[in-house]
Amino acid sequence: MSLLGLLESIAFFESFTNDEKLFFVQTEDLFVTLGPGEFLIKEGPDSDDSFFIVLDGQVNITKDSLPGKVLTTLGSGAVLGEMTFLTGNPRSTNVITEEGVTVFKVNQGTMNRLAAHMQVKILRQLTDILVNRLNTITENMVQQKRINETLTLALREKILSENSATPAT
Repeated sequence: MSLLGLLESIAFFESFTNDEKLFFVQTEDLFVTLGPGEFLIKEGPDSDDSFFIVLDGQVNITKDSLPGKVLTTLGSGAVLGEMTFLTGNPRSTNVITEEGVTVFKVNQGTMNRLAAHMQVKILRQLTDILVNRLNTITENMVQQKRINETLTLALREKILSENSATPAT
């Protein structure tokens, strides 16, 4: 599939006009292709400040503190590295290509070269993504709290029933 076709297939780019997408395609340094097993992002402070959108292929998310464990696998449309891009904080995970991937890459220098209206569109998209992730995290926390409360009650009842069934000495 062409780069334009890849951009058109990704939700992140829906708010961009055809001319803006063509501008992206004509800006060669916005696209990176990596082979299998390559680091797209390395956990820690020494990485660059880019964010990435997976256009084609899959990547694995890992942490140095959990060697050999893949936290999740993400594919086309996944946005990666946006927290470091926005805050300058160190990378919190590794992103390693599972297979060959093509990504859209934006760093602060690239962002500053874009027209203001395109910068706004990118920042709006990143904001929407972060808000959606925060909502998901909040929902998961509420669900986990309910599960924990249910387990605590069940454990408490089991302990009480075992204590009452044990004869006093």
